[in-house]
Amino acid sequence: MHSVQEEKDHRRFLKQTIEHFKLGNYFPEELILLAKSDPVSFEWMRHTEHGTIVFLMSTGCSACNMDYAVSFMNSQPGFNYCILFEGSRESVEELRSELNPQVRIHRCETAKLQAQLNVNAVPYAIVLNKVGQAVGADIFDKIANLNRAAAPLIRVYHNLNPDK
Repeated sequence: MHSVQEEKDHRRFLKQTIEHFKLGNYFPEELILLAKSDPVSFEWMRHTEHGTIVFLMSTGCSACNMDYAVSFMNSQPGFNYCILFEGSRESVEELRSELNPQVRIHRCETAKLQAQLNVNAVPYAIVLNKVGQAVGADIFDKIANLNRAAAPLIRVYHNLNPDK
């Protein structure tokens, strides 16, 4: 059962005007994740076998529930995953220890990402095909939103890999 405060936080989260990552755009080859830091390369996303899901999450977000992302990753193991996570170094290390080592986790500041990705919401998922082009993007406050955003990628994957 949700507390009254969580319900209010959730409504405030849903009322904001959300900027979406534009479908068809390519994910940037590099991003500056933290103030006064060097760019980090994401060029690998343009050379994946089946595609990548990028999660934008924050410890300061009451709507961010890592369980949804983890559940989705476990149900769809054929893709690459990247989490851009706003939180302390300790929270990022804790997350790393809990997840599959294949999941790439980067500490970030969501304000830095907003200008580079044109996304102003968390929790948010960007669904990329195998060459790094967005085929889906949306907020996810439940697993159904993730499945809907990733549906184009999942459909192609299962058409190419019917035995999986």
